[in-house]
Amino acid sequence: MVKALLVIGSGGFLGAIFRYYLSNIFSKWTFFSIPTGTYIINVSGSLAIGFIYGANYFSDSQINFLSIGFLGAFTTFSTFNYELLQLIEGKKNLQFFVYGALMYVSNLLACFWGYWWGK
Repeated sequence: MVKALLVIGSGGFLGAIFRYYLSNIFSKWTFFSIPTGTYIINVSGSLAIGFIYGANYFSDSQINFLSIGFLGAFTTFSTFNYELLQLIEGKKNLQFFVYGALMYVSNLLACFWGYWWGK
């Protein structure tokens, strides 16, 4: 149990740092007033987690490190929801709906594609 917690924690530590670094780079990009940093990070994380579970050759420790630890800290649902809230408060209703739908659909498709790619 302690080993699993250390593996997950170290993955989470690295995932959070990597996300912070990429968020600073991608935060400069916007499209149609939609925050692209969180979008790019979440879609790439969905692709990666689909691949990990589709590949079926990772050990339990590797899955814990990569999916629960690294990708759990790398991707973010809470920031996405906060960005949706900011769009609503800014009276950007069209962007709210576009960003919300785009995020959900593309993340699901990325996860499916990653899973298929892993197989």
